[in-house]
Amino acid sequence: MVQANVFLIDDQELILDAISDLITSRGAEKGIHVLGVAQGYKESLSTLKHEQPDLVLLDINMPNVNGYETAFMFKQKWPGIKILMLTSHEDGSGIAQARTAGADGYALKSGSHQELMNSIVDVLEGDQEFVVPSGAVDSSTESDTPNMGLTRRQRQVLKLLVYGETAKGIANVLKISPRTAEKHRAQVIAKLNTPNAIEMVEYANQLGLPSY
Repeated sequence: MVQANVFLIDDQELILDAISDLITSRGAEKGIHVLGVAQGYKESLSTLKHEQPDLVLLDINMPNVNGYETAFMFKQKWPGIKILMLTSHEDGSGIAQARTAGADGYALKSGSHQELMNSIVDVLEGDQEFVVPSGAVDSSTESDTPNMGLTRRQRQVLKLLVYGETAKGIANVLKISPRTAEKHRAQVIAKLNTPNAIEMVEYANQLGLPSY
């Protein structure tokens, strides 16, 4: 069980309500709870100066102080807080800025409920999750080749699978739990729609896979 408190920041009340309801309904069994919500940086300080969450879900596009600025200031004040940035931009254009600001992840608002919960759990468990839609172009990607809809972590896992590593071996190399490694392995196979090793090698050759 994860056991974590999450704080939500978005300038749209409907989005706050929707994500809060999602975490309440699907996160409780994992020990994930909503500590509070705010519609901007200044409003969030009234809560965070008394108690810090384990994770902040942070909208990028907000008036006055945007998500990148907020993320940077939070990391300066509370380095231990993990930050998952949320965006409606599906071109991956904000990933480089999110990383520069110190964010631990980047997820699409248009993704499914399960995808968002997966990103929340992954970031809480210490993974970095920067989800880029297939075909998106961004300066933070490692090459100009398509990424097959895989996150950077999943591309690392694919590379290790091609090298013949088991889930336990992947966990040791990437310094993640065996359960998380197995989850990433299953997601890679599902996204590529093949458990076939030869086809995995072909996919790997198409990708500019990062070194681990």
